[in-house]
Amino acid sequence: MKIPFWPQFKGFRDIDLGLDRIYKALERVNNPHKKLPKTIHIAGTNGKGSTLTFLRSIFEHNNYKVHCYTSPHLVEFNERIVLSGKTIDDSFLNQCLEECKKACEKPPKIDLTFFEGTTLAAFLAFSKVNADLLILETGMGGRLDATNILDNVLASIITPIAIDHAEFLGETLEEIAYEKSGIIKDNSTVFCAKQDDKALEVIKNFAQQKSSQFFNFGNYYSYNAIENEFVFSYNFDENKKGNLKFSLPKFLHQKHQLENLSNALALCFQQELLPLDKDKVNLGITNAKWSARMELINDGLLYQKISKAINMEKFRLFLDGGHNVSAAKAIQSSITKEKHKIFIFAMLPDKDCRGFLSQIKDSVDFLISCEIENSTPSMKNQDIINICEDLDINNISSNSIEGAIDNAISYIEQNSIENPDIIICGSLYLAGNFIEKN
Repeated sequence: MKIPFWPQFKGFRDIDLGLDRIYKALERVNNPHKKLPKTIHIAGTNGKGSTLTFLRSIFEHNNYKVHCYTSPHLVEFNERIVLSGKTIDDSFLNQCLEECKKACEKPPKIDLTFFEGTTLAAFLAFSKVNADLLILETGMGGRLDATNILDNVLASIITPIAIDHAEFLGETLEEIAYEKSGIIKDNSTVFCAKQDDKALEVIKNFAQQKSSQFFNFGNYYSYNAIENEFVFSYNFDENKKGNLKFSLPKFLHQKHQLENLSNALALCFQQELLPLDKDKVNLGITNAKWSARMELINDGLLYQKISKAINMEKFRLFLDGGHNVSAAKAIQSSITKEKHKIFIFAMLPDKDCRGFLSQIKDSVDFLISCEIENSTPSMKNQDIINICEDLDINNISSNSIEGAIDNAISYIEQNSIENPDIIICGSLYLAGNFIEKN
């Protein structure tokens, strides 16, 4: 389904952080959060979805049943809730939503935000289906996020932190790191990705205050990648240290994804409650798939349209949903400098468009802005054009993703460009538009 019937979708940034409402609502549906399997909780600005995907694939290839909760979705809302390895179907989702709706509408009414209500329904669904593990991604922040209602977790992961959602989480890395660290529980285990020093200090101090084990990238674990071989090194204590070799698919050669993989592997080999076989871990790595993260597109209607029009075999089409400066850096590090690069770009109005484009401007040969379709507000083309002109980025605008593809084809043909890179980026919602049309 596109959008659940409940709670009412109030549109862009229907956010009211806090845990009182969700706790009251959980009690009315018999506290499903107390009936869940072992849980991994993930917070951070970038890399949450990729880290979750690696973990899911690794544990599933080791024959464990895995629940997952992510947001936002790309095309269908159901993508957010995975029950024992399968995306929730409309019938069961509606059943859980109806049960939650009835409970919350009893006097006194509990008025949940859209994310709170759908999270409540997700926890109810998870409690009704058996699994060995739940991998839980925060929606925003951590400390006051609706997912942060579990007393005990197997482990927490803090992925890279950057400035984002400043109006809700704070305007400094330290403030945002504090909010993200709020998922850390007493006497638990924390894995921390590579961070800015200021953010790292906040996370480390939070873990110490909670008397939790703290393992961070670079100090307790790291990696070395050569061609198709990935060597993961870890040293958690005298009894848990070593080097493990894995094979890698081609799409995993981006530095940020290798770091995300390292954080997932650190948790896998530090924990002992769910034993893992190294060969099956390798299968999990090589079969992990996560859409719209510098994903190389090589099929579909829009892809074929480009291929037939320009009659080239070596052009590349990438899809990425990153929407902040750190994501722009990751995109820039992933593309080939020698190739002519055409960007198809859109962004939500509360994002740092100027910062994003400033980061990639030296890599942009031509940019086509387009507004995001459907119900999500989008930054206006004229606002993007104004920023591009300030940054001296060659650009035009289009009204849709299909129109932007047509503009890219015309530009390639008119300028006799051979084998370009076309990068669709700036928003997960734009990525969703492309996936739906492709």
